[in-house]
Amino acid sequence: MYTFFAYLARLKYIRRWGLMRNSFPENDAEHSLQTAMIAHGLALIRSHVFHEPCDEEHCAMLALYHDVSEVFTGDMPTPVKYFTKDMHARYAEIEEEARQRLVQTLPEKVRKAYVPYICDLEKDDLWPLAKAADILSAYLKCAEEKQAGNSEFEEAFRTTEKKLKDLHMKEVDWFIENFAGSFLLTLDKMNQM
Repeated sequence: MYTFFAYLARLKYIRRWGLMRNSFPENDAEHSLQTAMIAHGLALIRSHVFHEPCDEEHCAMLALYHDVSEVFTGDMPTPVKYFTKDMHARYAEIEEEARQRLVQTLPEKVRKAYVPYICDLEKDDLWPLAKAADILSAYLKCAEEKQAGNSEFEEAFRTTEKKLKDLHMKEVDWFIENFAGSFLLTLDKMNQM
């Protein structure tokens, strides 16, 4: 019996933003789905808006699996993860060990097919686009929390906004210009558009 998918199902139990008061709790499963959809969108923007070749589905899959190691590690809050250089380096090692362990929960015949998405994702040419989607998901979460009057997310919003600008990625800029503002609309306002 193999436990890979049972472990992945546990992403729904891993809470994000653990050190902060949340108006809308978010778990890793929700975040992974949104990140995959945004990564797919960024890849489509690259292909169809900027006319550069891009494997949209591959990019989405990188994003879908980007946090699966957290079924073993939990979601390490950013201030803790970056508390010291040594802490960050050690956590990266732990994350890699968790990824390797997760792949071992698959039948041997399919393990190699998962390695690019679980173990080697950061080596992939499309990783920067998938990582940008991860940051965009955090940015949108912060914007929603601010919109709900939760000042707890003010600094996180500024930090993620700066990270996105520092990427200098035209796909990200296009996404923000054309989609990000809609996250602050009510359902009635969206229906009127």
